[in-house]
Amino acid sequence: MQHKVTRRAVVKGGLLLSAIVPALGWIANAGAAAADLPPLDTKAPAAVTLGFVDDVSAVDAAANPTYAPGQKCANCEQFQGKPKDARGGCVLFPGKSVPAAGWCKVWRQKP
Repeated sequence: MQHKVTRRAVVKGGLLLSAIVPALGWIANAGAAAADLPPLDTKAPAAVTLGFVDDVSAVDAAANPTYAPGQKCANCEQFQGKPKDARGGCVLFPGKSVPAAGWCKVWRQKP
């Protein structure tokens, strides 16, 4: 018995393959993306505006009345890393990584 490969089957296969290959690459690189981000400079204008500090123990509670003990980037809604990660991305600072032990004025409890 002879199997014919139709032009329609070749086109459908090509379209399916062209959708799957980039998706596989994206999935493979998703975990490494946050680790590759450069660290946020605490002197950057956005960091200064939001009162960002690399270490939560450096927060001036008198100057930041919204600060409460226990708040840190690792348990903030904006933090894009996992709770156990030492660093991760932040929604507020695109393209930069922040330490899990950091803090800023826009801290919000993760749901």
